[in-house]
Amino acid sequence: MFCKNKEFVTGFLLVFIFLGCAHPVSREVREKLDPNIKFESLIEDTGTFLGKRVLFGGVIVVTRNIEEGTEIELVHKNLDSAGNLEMGDYSGGRFLFFNKGFLEPEIYSSGRKLIGVGKVTGQKLGKVGDYPYRFPIIEIEELHLLNDVEQYPPSYWGPWFRSNLYSPYGPYYYR
Repeated sequence: MFCKNKEFVTGFLLVFIFLGCAHPVSREVREKLDPNIKFESLIEDTGTFLGKRVLFGGVIVVTRNIEEGTEIELVHKNLDSAGNLEMGDYSGGRFLFFNKGFLEPEIYSSGRKLIGVGKVTGQKLGKVGDYPYRFPIIEIEELHLLNDVEQYPPSYWGPWFRSNLYSPYGPYYYR
């Protein structure tokens, strides 16, 4: 009896661990990507990467529905190995995801986190405020909104650990 329960618990934990670490983009799609394409290189010379499939993510600035489809302007953020956006203020710049169909701007609203896979199709001259800016355009093949997962700094050990660094208020991380 105990042995069966032990197997069940072990199996349950393994499934839970693997599902918790699942990347939002399928393995088949990720295997077709060129891992050598960095966002900084794309910004410098978009023409070199035309037709290449890339995986990028960021925070939505604005979603515009135009006659040809939907443009989503994002502030680039690096991705970690699990497919989540890395914490911090670093950004390589801005880019556009383009979808040939309609995407609801209320769902793809400002401040939401988004990752996508697509082909580099060119660049578009636009503005960030009054500053002229060249946006790389990535035509979407796969798009995923990310849930707002609370990420803690590496020194955070868990909800029940009480460190003197946070006393007397408990182990809370304030942004």
